[in-house]
Amino acid sequence: MTEIDTSPLVLHGRRRSVARLRAGAVLLETGGVRHRIPVAAIARVDATGPGGRVLTVVVATTPTDSVTYSLTSRSAPAVRAFADAVRRALPVRDADEPRPEVSVEPVERAGPHLGYAILGALVLTYVLVAVVLVDRGAGERAVVFWLAGPVLTGAGSTVLPGGVRTVREAVVLRRRGITVEGRREGSYEVGTGEDVVTHHTYAYVDALGNTRTRSGQQGGADEVDILYDPEDPEGTTKVGHGTAGHLALGLFRLLAGLATVAAGLWAMGVGAVALFR
Repeated sequence: MTEIDTSPLVLHGRRRSVARLRAGAVLLETGGVRHRIPVAAIARVDATGPGGRVLTVVVATTPTDSVTYSLTSRSAPAVRAFADAVRRALPVRDADEPRPEVSVEPVERAGPHLGYAILGALVLTYVLVAVVLVDRGAGERAVVFWLAGPVLTGAGSTVLPGGVRTVREAVVLRRRGITVEGRREGSYEVGTGEDVVTHHTYAYVDALGNTRTRSGQQGGADEVDILYDPEDPEGTTKVGHGTAGHLALGLFRLLAGLATVAAGLWAMGVGAVALFR
């Protein structure tokens, strides 16, 4: 075990997923199982997705086939640091050399976190208030508004962060972005079944002469313009030199999220008022 094939970094993701680099293997815990991915089996590791917040590990099962594992984190710098640590551990090998297999084992979970307890209490309150409204004969309108309120609020809350992030990226890129030429290194699929999306990886040289990569759903042509933030050259990037469309999309998401949250809170308020009549 060396400093290269073991890292102190711990990458946490959504739904209690976590990734570690231990003794020459990436340990990816997600969905109640732990995937032990030997670094010798890894063909590529990238920081992909919006803002580079998705760790993507591509495992070559045969010379022509591969399997993709991913983890979505809140921190793009954490994803990049973990991906860099895994890249440093990748061995030099021949393309036709046999690769070790990925093993899967169940993970024992501790008791529910405080967040789950709070969520359970909120859901119970939500149901009890609806029952009380029906029992008191508050009317169909009050019950429907109360039931629909949290649904609208939750939907808006999922859209808001993406809108804020997209607007920020557009403003930053418009103010200090630099455009360079990017060349497509390859494309790969992420997800399974109907959720499969194609990502494209582009290599580009920044203004300081450093070679960098950019992965995401944008693009598809062999050569494109890459607009990047010199203060975050791999985290804040986009395909194409224009920012108007990016900004418009972000504003639409932001306004749609705010409107949906406001509608949900108003609907809950209507139901709550009927509770005290």
